[in-house]
Amino acid sequence: MTHFLLGANIIFPIFFVLFVGYAAKEKGFLDDAFVKKATWLVFYIALPLKLFDNMRTAEIRTLNVPYVIYILSGISIIFFGTWFFARFFIKDRKKLSSFIHCAFRSNFVYVGFPILDALYDTPPAEHIMIIIAFGLTLYNILAIFILTYYGEDPDAKVRPAAIAIKVLKNPMIIGIVTGLLFNFLHIPVYVGLTDGMNLLARLSTPLSLILIGAGLDFSSLKDDLGLILAAASIRTVLTPLLLVPLGLFMGLGKTELGVAYVFWSTPCAINCFIFAREMGSDYRLASKIITASFLFAMITYPIGIGWLQLLGIL
Repeated sequence: MTHFLLGANIIFPIFFVLFVGYAAKEKGFLDDAFVKKATWLVFYIALPLKLFDNMRTAEIRTLNVPYVIYILSGISIIFFGTWFFARFFIKDRKKLSSFIHCAFRSNFVYVGFPILDALYDTPPAEHIMIIIAFGLTLYNILAIFILTYYGEDPDAKVRPAAIAIKVLKNPMIIGIVTGLLFNFLHIPVYVGLTDGMNLLARLSTPLSLILIGAGLDFSSLKDDLGLILAAASIRTVLTPLLLVPLGLFMGLGKTELGVAYVFWSTPCAINCFIFAREMGSDYRLASKIITASFLFAMITYPIGIGWLQLLGIL
């Protein structure tokens, strides 16, 4: 119980800020225009600057290849496993693509970062770099693939060049690559500039949580309830239950497992809704799964963090 309470104490401030955003949206203090502009600020300015500074100052000596393999393998297991079983039960192509997308894709950047900040005094930059550079890239590739495969146009084809360009233009990838260049080449940066960037970077955690809260929708959760509960369970329960023991089996260290747990356990990514709406999938189902996964995470995170603390991993 003590470890569970410690986990709850870590998670509570994060979800408190999130529901402040939800309450502000419900009361009309935050409108869609604000959410859209503030999301741009976080996605294109605050988070890339945070990643740039983390990579610029990190002590990265070698690429942890086993950890790269572990992250990519874990994502692939959940993606292809969910796809294999879901196609037997879901006949609607739009619902199927939305279900698979939401079940395998986590919200690591917006939710995982604040949790890592709470768990570690100095979040391990090299592990975060691997997840962002490799894990989130694979997320985008698989998301575009599955949404195109089950899209409205049966003749649509996945275009590798278009995917590569989309990945390279991602602000977070740009922030990581630029930070690594400054790190490896020992390029000095004026201290006043770094202080200013750090001020902007600090916006990323509270503002991203407020924006996520503003995007939650608890209406009509009873529609497609079975699919919603199944996808949310895969995202927040089944994934860490399968993949954290896999990491133990592979002999990963405590820090590697701790960061991986946060990655595997985060709720469904808000991007699932955006991708679904833009690519002809069932965006209404995606919105419901996202909301349900956040409700699940309020329970699963304290339990998981408490259990890992009991095992001495966190």
